[in-house]
Amino acid sequence: MSLCVDDEDPPFSFVSLFGRAELSEEPDALRHWATRIGARYMGEDRAEEFGTRNAVPGELLVRMRIDKVIAEAGLAD
Repeated sequence: MSLCVDDEDPPFSFVSLFGRAELSEEPDALRHWATRIGARYMGEDRAEEFGTRNAVPGELLVRMRIDKVIAEAGLAD
């Protein structure tokens, strides 16, 4: 798989990650990561709610084993 994140504001930067995707439907792992993500974006007070709602059958946890990174900063400098 690959993932690219870019900064659209000058002086422009990006990072591209290349690697292998590992998929998991394991309920404990789904709940753990959904709860951590919930805490970050929804706040600690709603983390458990977010984790419970999103750690259900049919959801997948995708982990990336990174093999290669390409990054540049200050492209317009």
